[in-house]
This record gives sequence, structure tokens and C-alpha cells, in this order.
Amino acid sequence: MDKRDVQILEILAQNCRVSNTTIGQAINLSKDAVSYRIKKLEQQKHLSQYVMFIDARKLGFTRYHLLIKFDSGIADKEAVYQKVATHPYFMWINSFIGRFDMQVIIDAKDGFHLNTIKKELFELCEHKIKEYNILTHISDLEFTQLNPVLNSEVKFQKKADSSFSQLLTTKNFPVGEAFVKYEITSQEATILKSLSNNPKASLVDISKELKIDRATVKKKIESLIKKEIIINFGGIPNLSQQGFVTYYFLVRLEQNTPLTVMKKPFETLQNIFYAGRMIGDYDMILYLNARNPQELHDSIELFKKDIEEHIIHYELLVQEKVHHWKQFTEGIYQSLTK
Repeated sequence: MDKRDVQILEILAQNCRVSNTTIGQAINLSKDAVSYRIKKLEQQKHLSQYVMFIDARKLGFTRYHLLIKFDSGIADKEAVYQKVATHPYFMWINSFIGRFDMQVIIDAKDGFHLNTIKKELFELCEHKIKEYNILTHISDLEFTQLNPVLNSEVKFQKKADSSFSQLLTTKNFPVGEAFVKYEITSQEATILKSLSNNPKASLVDISKELKIDRATVKKKIESLIKKEIIINFGGIPNLSQQGFVTYYFLVRLEQNTPLTVMKKPFETLQNIFYAGRMIGDYDMILYLNARNPQELHDSIELFKKDIEEHIIHYELLVQEKVHHWKQFTEGIYQSLTK
């Protein structure tokens, strides 16, 4: 990739709906040249996916992270991952190298619903789960798509158009602990489903698909953004193509560690993709990018600098592969439109 490719990825990471014309104006390229570069980035897998990010809590769902260790009897783990990805309530699936083999992130309505989903997960895994750990999501301490290599501070014009960039263009989009549940309409849920399937879908295409006029579609999306149901439209850079490995840092803290202390490392630590506050055997989970052992060591030491006295223990896992990622799941849609 050259400098302009990096700038394109940087803009798309903040809002993947920004038009090619707007991107071109920001980096001195024609619309067609931008379109060509984006297609090339997709083909070469520098740009892996487009995702609409939501705050599922406001729709009545709690997010659970299940860390799973398999029995030794699974011959084809890839086939298991593919089966698990078919479940309608699974938002994220990744495989690990380390103590655990897989992480599944689930959006469930309550503990009873989670227990039902857990039984279904065990069946999909052929009852070969040896050990599992459940973490309940409370809030995000950090959420970003911009690793330092993709943060060139390129400026682009934010508009009140179908990109919604005037309302929703951000480098960081974590959610706090407090939230208010929103009673969503069936029409709004259907719009969210359409955007989840294609976060870059035009208002005209959504209008035709749902048989709703274009002005109504735009108004509804603006409302969902203002109510912070939709928190970002992101183009996901494939950092492994740039030599990065993703590590998961699981941290157990002393009871009543202040939130200000938990947030302190993110003022200086820049290669964190995600950091969540949890309830369970671990109080924090961080997704950390590093290109070599020294960079990993330096990042961990920088993280520990202001918080180490509160750490009871921590564990490090290596991400092998992301197998599934869809924030507004089919299960959420079905529940909301019953």
C-alpha cells in the first residue's frame, strides 16, 4: 500500500459510507481512481469487511463473551467454526492459539436465553467442549479501527448526505456503562437489518428493498444514529496484511479498581483495537496489535505502567482467525420483529 491507500483506509475506518467523491477531494484523486483503489484493497484483502456497529444493550440485549477450550477429539475445527457461525445470535467468532481455542460473542435477552443458546452451542460443537468461561460485557473502555499505521490525520469534508458523516464520523466509538433502552419499531429494525447486510447500501437501494420512500429511510437512520443505536459504519482494515498479530489480553483486577484507573492506559497506548469492561473471571479484555515480540512487550509494559498495582493476574492469547462478525444479528432482528 502507498500513502493514499492508507488514507483511504483511514477514512473508511471512520465511516465506510463516505462517498468516493468526498474521499477523492480529501486526497487529490478522482472519484474513479478512488473506486479503483478501494476495489484493489478489497481484492488484496487489505480491506476485509464493512460493519455497522450498534449498541445492542439499547435494544434489550446483553453481550456475553464465551471463551472455549475443546476436547482433544475434534478432528476438523474449521468445520465446527463454520457450523457455529450459522447460529442467529452469534455476533463474533474467532479462534485462538493458547489456553482457549475459540471465542464466541453472543447477544442474549437474559440469563435464561443465554442458557438456551449455550446448550445449542454445545450441540454445534459436538459436545466436545472441555472448559468454558463466560464474561458479561458492561462497557467499552476503547473501540477503534485505527492502528497507528492507519492514523495519518487526513481531513475530509463531513456532509449531511447519505453517508451521515456530519453525524457519525469518529475514530473511537466506545460505549459507557449507562444506557437507556429504546423501543424500536419494526420498520427501524428492518432498516438495521438491511444496513447490517450491507453497511454501504445506498438510500435508494434500501428504499427499493423495503418499499419505503427514500426520505423516510434517511430520517429513520438519522434518528437511530442520534439515539446511539447505530454507533459507527466501519471499513475493517486487515492488519495481518501489514504484519500485525492480534493478541487478547485478559486481565483480573482488584475489586473496586476505579474506572479512571482502568481508562488511564488508553491515553497513551495506541495499538489497542478494543478494550471491554467485564464481569466474570476477568475484569478487562483487550485486543492488542503488535508486529513483533518487542512491540508486544513494550505495549504490555505501557499498559501495566499505571494499572499494575491493581492487577491480580493476566493471560495472553493469540488470535488465529476471525470466522464471523455481524453486529446486528439475525436473532436480534427476529426477536425485535416478533
